[in-house]
Amino acid sequence: MPSYAGASPLPGGEETRNYLLIWVRRFACWTIFGYALAEAGWWFGIPGGIYALILKLVDLVLAILAIVFVLQNRVAVRGFIAGRPAAGAGDGWRRLRARLAETWHILAVAYIVGLYLAYALHIEGGSAYILRATVLSLVVILAAQLLARFLQQASERGFAVAPDLKARFPLLEHRANRYLPILTGLFRAGIYALAGLAVLQAWDVGSFAWFESGVGRRITMAFLSIAVVLAIALAAWEILAAAIERHLAALDAAGAPSRARRRTLLPLLRTAMLGVIFVIAALIILSQIGINIAPLLAGAGVVGLAVGFGSQALVKDIITGLFMLIEDQVAVGDIVDVGKEHKGVVEAISLRTIRLRDQAGAVHTIPFSEVTTVKNLSKGHAFAVARITISYAEDLDRVVEILRGVSDDLMTDESVAPLILDPFDYQGVDSLDEFSVALLLRVRTVPGRQLAVGRALNRLIKIALAKHGIVSRDPSPVIVTGLVDAGKPAEGDGAKPAVTAQRRSA
Repeated sequence: MPSYAGASPLPGGEETRNYLLIWVRRFACWTIFGYALAEAGWWFGIPGGIYALILKLVDLVLAILAIVFVLQNRVAVRGFIAGRPAAGAGDGWRRLRARLAETWHILAVAYIVGLYLAYALHIEGGSAYILRATVLSLVVILAAQLLARFLQQASERGFAVAPDLKARFPLLEHRANRYLPILTGLFRAGIYALAGLAVLQAWDVGSFAWFESGVGRRITMAFLSIAVVLAIALAAWEILAAAIERHLAALDAAGAPSRARRRTLLPLLRTAMLGVIFVIAALIILSQIGINIAPLLAGAGVVGLAVGFGSQALVKDIITGLFMLIEDQVAVGDIVDVGKEHKGVVEAISLRTIRLRDQAGAVHTIPFSEVTTVKNLSKGHAFAVARITISYAEDLDRVVEILRGVSDDLMTDESVAPLILDPFDYQGVDSLDEFSVALLLRVRTVPGRQLAVGRALNRLIKIALAKHGIVSRDPSPVIVTGLVDAGKPAEGDGAKPAVTAQRRSA
């Protein structure tokens, strides 16, 4: 129906459909009227030789028409066979399609000539056999193509995600249909494989009889066993990965340290389980295809022992890191100091290294074997420590009250108040030197935020000391000595020395 405006099962426009209609009429008319003429002459009593000659002439004209039709369409069919370069297609497949596109008309002409010669030379069962096999092959190929296309469209429509859900959750379709292209591809491959076997059967190759032989049954069972093993391995991995992802998603960003440890260990567990599942599946598949895996296991043990001796540093890194993670010494997001000028925020932890980013932005990658001590600055809680020096002439009690007021002012700062657990922890006199008296003040904070609180505390201390005129040090050195008061027993008799400060002239 060249003028039909609806969807057409054939590609091309109205001109292409008119062209095909013309050639369908030519083939149909010549076939029907040619054989009708031969049959009419037979019933009118023409000799058998003339009857056979008319049939051969009719078939010859049909063969010539078929060759002309093939040559007229060799360019269009060549483009259809070559197709567009598909993403991910191999070079071998593209070269095969290109060669077939260049030579398809030669093969078609040879097929037409062979079919006519089989008929004209009266080869026993030749033309009938070829025609029957050709028709069956075309039917099988067309049915396989239609079934594969139906399967593709059914999978796209049946497993499609609603537009509103896709807009709300952009990653939902990828997660829900992650393996749908693989499954669809496997089903399409199975359909085309069965179609290929059916085509071979149509040409009396006996492809299906091969499955009834011992070798065929063994190969088929091995293939099915491998498919089941791969499906089970994939299902186990997906269940494990989904459980880990769901567990990690349930952890809030500011969770407890145990949650930080789980956030660090679970990805490592996922990687380890992937390796275990892969190795087990590979060994089972090798055993299914008839390979004895016992020597492989023994050889792997020997190789593993040799590798263990040769890579002791690597093994030490892995074992040390594993125990550090199990003992919850360090986790992603912690602020740590591992010595050798390596201090910063933990960005990532692998099986053998820990990666830190320091305050300047530099990234340090340290093997676990080089980590002898771990100073975790964000474990449980932290302290912002302020060391204040004052002159010997200042009143300590007055200075302590000023510091207490500083702590009260610190709690009114909305930017740091949520980070403070205990605003005032006065530790007393820390040291005495020749110029000043050092006082120690601590503020307990949430882990990892002591630096921000410390900066705000230092700012308020500076303002408060300047406001009350507190001198931070003496202008001249002061000698601190321990003297024995007159009339009291010596130090050896149980008396304590009286500490006095004497100012030394400049």
